[in-house]
Amino acid sequence: MLFFFGLGQTRITTSPLAGVSCAYCGTPDAVTATVFSRYFHVFWIPVIPLGKFSLTQCGHCKQVLEKKEMPAAYQAPVAALQSSARLPITNYLVLLLMGALVLFMVGVGLFRKDAEPTASAAPAPALAQQEAPAAEAAPDPLPTVGAVFLMPLDGGRYSLMQVTKTTPDSAYFRVTDPLRGGPGTAKITSALRDSVAPANQATAWSRQQWQSVRQHNKEFMRLR
Repeated sequence: MLFFFGLGQTRITTSPLAGVSCAYCGTPDAVTATVFSRYFHVFWIPVIPLGKFSLTQCGHCKQVLEKKEMPAAYQAPVAALQSSARLPITNYLVLLLMGALVLFMVGVGLFRKDAEPTASAAPAPALAQQEAPAAEAAPDPLPTVGAVFLMPLDGGRYSLMQVTKTTPDSAYFRVTDPLRGGPGTAKITSALRDSVAPANQATAWSRQQWQSVRQHNKEFMRLR
């Protein structure tokens, strides 16, 4: 992509030099001074001003002088005129546009920052409605009397648990000694008959314990 850049100039003001005669032709009050601004441009759009300079011209003989060529009689009034001349605002065009863009971005950022709490707070009722069913979901009911479950143990072993009694808050189980091999129908029957220690004839689980095991132990399963 090509970039066009360079230096440009803009006329600011032109004023006669009162009481000054032309140094070349001697015509009184015929000299005017013009003040210009100089700026750096990109694609001919002013980017930043680079200062001011002045030229004088005689209206009679048309002599044009730069500052370094001006006689002493010209220098003081030209310097005063140049000092009082203000740079045109158009010389700051790109800087003004950049400043406006920065202010716009800051304003958008502040607006979004103020809007985010409201936006994030808005879905709260909907989220609460979505979570409400889960929070209010009925817990798993306690097992029925006679149901048999498999409780996995370490080393590939397991125990069988048969429900013997339930209350509103608890379930009571007969728990077999650790077993190995597949829990076939015959094995379930014989294990519940012969492999239940006296101390394990009425093991009680609270409703909370039952819920916890059902939720976290995925290998705990009902066999019948």
